[in-house]
Amino acid sequence: MKLKIATVALAHPFEVGYEEAMPLLNKTSEMLVAEGIACENVGVVMHDLDTVRAAAEGLKKSDADVLMICIATWSEDHHLLDLLSYVDMPLILRAYPAFDTGSLCCAHQIGAVFRDIGKTCEFIYGEPDDASCAKETRTIATAYALRNKMSKVRVGAIGGRVKGMTEIAYDEFAIKQKLGARVVNLDEKEMTAKVAEMSDAAAEKLLAEKADVLRPCKVTSTKESMLESIKYYAALKELAKEYELEALSVKCYTTYMGKICLGYSLLAEEGIVGSCEGDVTNALTMKLMYELSEKPINNTDLLYLDEKANTILFAHCGSSGFSIAEGEVELSPVRLAETGVCTKFLVKPGKVTAVNICGHGDDLRLSIMVGDAVPCGMEFPGNPVKIKFDRSVTEMNKEIMKNGIGHHWMVAYGDYTEELRYFCKINGIKMYEV
Repeated sequence: MKLKIATVALAHPFEVGYEEAMPLLNKTSEMLVAEGIACENVGVVMHDLDTVRAAAEGLKKSDADVLMICIATWSEDHHLLDLLSYVDMPLILRAYPAFDTGSLCCAHQIGAVFRDIGKTCEFIYGEPDDASCAKETRTIATAYALRNKMSKVRVGAIGGRVKGMTEIAYDEFAIKQKLGARVVNLDEKEMTAKVAEMSDAAAEKLLAEKADVLRPCKVTSTKESMLESIKYYAALKELAKEYELEALSVKCYTTYMGKICLGYSLLAEEGIVGSCEGDVTNALTMKLMYELSEKPINNTDLLYLDEKANTILFAHCGSSGFSIAEGEVELSPVRLAETGVCTKFLVKPGKVTAVNICGHGDDLRLSIMVGDAVPCGMEFPGNPVKIKFDRSVTEMNKEIMKNGIGHHWMVAYGDYTEELRYFCKINGIKMYEV
């Protein structure tokens, strides 16, 4: 996910440090670039209405996710009130250590004003070349970039949710308010009609086009099932293009078990996430984590605790992206139904974050568990991941029940605790760190 920060300075001509305001702005901006952040230095030191307007004009042309105000000296706080009347963006107040410039006390002053007008802001304090400040800035900016990205996401809910899973009933209003995305409700007939329209010859051709991905796989499913599955892949891809969807959720259990799994795996490598059983909310969880990790997300159930080894086994039928596989991939019939095509493989080891979002209205809640994916066998036919935790899994299990956390966990490679903390904070989402 791309993110961008805009920077502008604030200073008072009468104060010590005014002459250093522009060099301070430049050095801070350069440090952000060194951290790998796209930074748009507006090149303005605000000190009167004309310079505020000049900054605003530059910012209006910007597509930055967040604006950093580099406070070089004490300054009159109304300049930021004027700036907000022209451009109201998420803000980071950046203050610097110096006993004679008034940078820090100005930040405190502005923070009090913002509190009284209901404007939220973030705050970072440190030297302009402090790498830890740049890193913290990146974390904050990532959360705002994620909010911007999610506000433009559309998720396709195909066929509603699975009967008997009331827990995953999705709240469209809470999803829009808290996660930013819009739900596009689709009748499953739109999917099946496209499947029916595709000939076997066209399906054969599409399978051949996907040979670079599928040829290395061990295939134990029937040719008939392979053709049917590739037709569902084509149908889902067409729906995604037609409705401009970046996430999908199909009510697969039990009618479409083994029919959409291969399609999900292929789409995962194309940047379109897909959740099982009509769990729309966790399709968006997958999208969140895909944007953070830029890798396919493993859609799982929490299945089994090994209290001696302090691990938890997570798995589902088998529909994750091929690029997280460790070793052989088998295209085989899905468990229980014993038909269709699912992608069975063991996953790569490494640091992972497992995330669940459930709930409704103001009780929408995001829960995370961070641990290490360790080697395991095909203990559940699908894409099993065994995670070893530092905390007692017995206590974690109790906390899941205590807080009413759901059973679907989306597993991403990497530790995104800090980014998710900020994301939940700015979006008013309850967060549980299990």
